[in-house]
Amino acid sequence: MLAAMRSPRATSFAVGALRPIACALPALLLLACSSDGADAKAVPGQDASDATDATDALATPEAADSPDQVTCEPALSDAGAGPSGYALDGWHWVRHGVLFEEASAAETDGLLSPAALVVGDRLHLWVAKKTGVQHRLFHASNDGAGFGQLQATSGLQGEDIIAYPSVLHDGARFLMWYGSGSIDLAESQDGVSWAMVKQSVLSVGEAGAFDSMTLLYPSVIPDGAGYVMYYTGFDGQGFAIGRAVSSDGIAWTRSSTTPVMDVRAGEFDNHAVAQPCAVRAGQALLLWYGGYDTSMANPGPYRIGLATSKDGLAFDRTGLTLDLEPSGVEAYSTRDPAVARWKGEWWMAYVGMGDDRRYRLMTATSQTCD
Repeated sequence: MLAAMRSPRATSFAVGALRPIACALPALLLLACSSDGADAKAVPGQDASDATDATDALATPEAADSPDQVTCEPALSDAGAGPSGYALDGWHWVRHGVLFEEASAAETDGLLSPAALVVGDRLHLWVAKKTGVQHRLFHASNDGAGFGQLQATSGLQGEDIIAYPSVLHDGARFLMWYGSGSIDLAESQDGVSWAMVKQSVLSVGEAGAFDSMTLLYPSVIPDGAGYVMYYTGFDGQGFAIGRAVSSDGIAWTRSSTTPVMDVRAGEFDNHAVAQPCAVRAGQALLLWYGGYDTSMANPGPYRIGLATSKDGLAFDRTGLTLDLEPSGVEAYSTRDPAVARWKGEWWMAYVGMGDDRRYRLMTATSQTCD
C-alpha cells in the first residue's frame, strides 16, 4: 500500500482535518461526478416524498436516448508528453478558465469536489465550499445562457464535511450519493432542498482493506437494471479506487475487496489514485480521476488522468488529461473531474489549485471522439 505522508506540511495538504479520522478525508482528496443525465424508471406507486424509508426501492435506470451524440474529432494515438514529462491521453481539451472562486478563501480553502448532471436542456452543477475543516454543498445551473449564482443546499446531514456528491435523476427527482467516512443517499425535487433517504448505504471495508478507514468521492452510474459506484477508499496511509454494485441504489455489494485502480510506480499517479468520475460511452466506460505524484516533492501535485474499460473492472490508463500550467491558477494541481455531455461536446468542471494554494472551480470542453 501507499507510504504514509508524515511531514507536517504533507499532512496539511494531503490528509486534512478528520472528524474523526474514519469520517473524514485528505484535504488534497477533498470527483465527484455523475452520469450524463440518463433517466430512470420511477418505482410504481411510489411518491418521491415517501422515499425516506430505506426499504423502498429506488428507481431502476433506463438506457439514455442517443448516449453518444457528441460531435467529435479523433484522439491522438501518440500525443507525446505534457509539460510535466508524463504521457498525455490524446484528447483535445480547451480550457475556459475560472468558473467560480471564493475571493476571500484562505490557503488550502476554496471550491472542491464538483458533480455535473444534464437534465433536459439544463446543466446542473454541485460544488463544495471548503472553509477550514468545514465543507458545504452549493448548486448552480445553466440553461445555455450561463450559470447563475451558487446557492446553498439544505437538508443534507453531516457534521463538518458535506461534500463529494454524485447525482442522478430518475425523471421525477434527483438522487445524490455523497459523504466522507461512509456514503449516504438523499433525494431532491430541485437539486437544492434535500431529504435523506438513508445514511451509510456503503460503509468502510474490513480491517486491513484499502477502504478500511474512510470512503469518499462516489461516482454512480446506471448499469443495466441497477447501479455501479466507483469510489475512493482510504486505509490510513493511501488512496485507491474501488467498485460496488447495487440493484436499488441503497444496498451495495463490493465487486472485490481489492481496488480496481491503484498506484503505479514511475507515473503521475505514483502515490494515490482518487476522485473517480465514470461516464458511459457506448459499450465502453470512461473514468477520469486524480493521480497524486510525490516523485519530486511531498506534498506533490494532483493531475487529472483518463482510464478506459470494456467491462468496468479492468482499466487501461491512457495518460494525462489536464497537466499543470507553468504558473497561475492551475500551477499546483488539476483534480476532482466532473464530466458530462452537453450541447454536442464534452464538458468538464474540475478544480485547479494555484500557486497561491487556493482551490478554484475551472471548466474545459472537448469534441474528442470517445
